[in-house]
Amino acid sequence: MRRPRSSMSSAEPEKALLDADVFISYIAGDQLLPHSEKAVESILNQTLEASVSSIIYDDVVTALRSKEMPIPRVIEMVAAMASIPHTVIPVDAATTVNALRIYMTHGGPRRLHYFDSYHVATALRQSLPLITSDKYIITNQAKLGIRAADLRNY
Repeated sequence: MRRPRSSMSSAEPEKALLDADVFISYIAGDQLLPHSEKAVESILNQTLEASVSSIIYDDVVTALRSKEMPIPRVIEMVAAMASIPHTVIPVDAATTVNALRIYMTHGGPRRLHYFDSYHVATALRQSLPLITSDKYIITNQAKLGIRAADLRNY
């Protein structure tokens, strides 16, 4: 899937919710770095207005710590995340309930991860496309009720 195109004039930026993998790839420099660099460049050039679910910080910390990254380095990574312009959308009770319902239906090994259910619920509630590299989300976006843009296509 290509980047989502809006019907807005070219002067207005596209809007999207970012998954944690966009930040992790950009800051840690993994195999998706060229794609995450393009996404971040779009944010910096103000052609993409980025939003995130407030749970993203816990998602990133958990992912990095599960790889045994030392806490001082994790702190550096979260600080680097903060330097990329984005709007934080708070997770409230309604989003949490929906995330848990989504997880009950789609969660499990080789399926939807727990944190991703919150990103999907936030994207759904905010009517925003979700930029992700998660193959389950991309493949099942219609069933999840969202639009997903594959980070690999940036």
